[in-house]
Amino acid sequence: MKPNRHDQILRFLAETGVLHVEDAVARLGASPATIRRDFNHLADGGLVERVRGGIRLASESGMLPFTTREVQRAEEKREIAQRACSLLTDGDVIFVDGGTTTLQLAHCLPPIKLRIITNSLTLAAAIESRSSGRGRWEIFLTGGFLFPGSGLLVGPSAQAGIVQYHANWALLSAGGITQEGIFNDNEHVVESERLMIQHADRTAVLADDSKFGHHAMRHIAKLSDLDVLVTNQRTEVTQKLENLPQLRLNLLYTN
Repeated sequence: MKPNRHDQILRFLAETGVLHVEDAVARLGASPATIRRDFNHLADGGLVERVRGGIRLASESGMLPFTTREVQRAEEKREIAQRACSLLTDGDVIFVDGGTTTLQLAHCLPPIKLRIITNSLTLAAAIESRSSGRGRWEIFLTGGFLFPGSGLLVGPSAQAGIVQYHANWALLSAGGITQEGIFNDNEHVVESERLMIQHADRTAVLADDSKFGHHAMRHIAKLSDLDVLVTNQRTEVTQKLENLPQLRLNLLYTN
């Protein structure tokens, strides 16, 4: 019941912009104490921000719009996605997140049988446009709340959708990579990406060289949780990673 109530709260926020405790009590028929706990849970997860007497949808301050990020270093992202596709084999089940680099996978998936689980409507639509009804690729959406203007499915229902599946690979983007691990600027997908890693046999992170040596707002996973990093060229940071004796991480380059 709780995930459903959380999703209802997110839907109300999409309509109203701000939701106060008393309004949520009236709409959901829950007690003020329960609503406050729900608000705190969603705020702790980065999906909402607290305001006086209620909540609003969390902003993505500091992040460029998706369409802007999509065209940045587009050639490198395409090459990285093509290199990552070489990891896939016939019959694989894969998680794919909603990043701009992983979006390029839609344009280079090999003509083999794949089951693709994603929290990105944009990616799902791009893959479907290439499939031409041939049935090689089956697409599964996690479900969840469609965050305005992002094409991303987020929230407790999205997370519950992920844990229903087990995948051979999780293919993820990253906003930053250091020796401490991988990071993301998007608060709304951090928990979903962690769950994708937990429910996949192996994880590959797709990131161009500009992401190495930089932190982003939220830590997703340690490097020891990953299996492959796919990038476009060697940098000072990737060379240090290659020389870490305790790290069993395969780095793949397009150049």
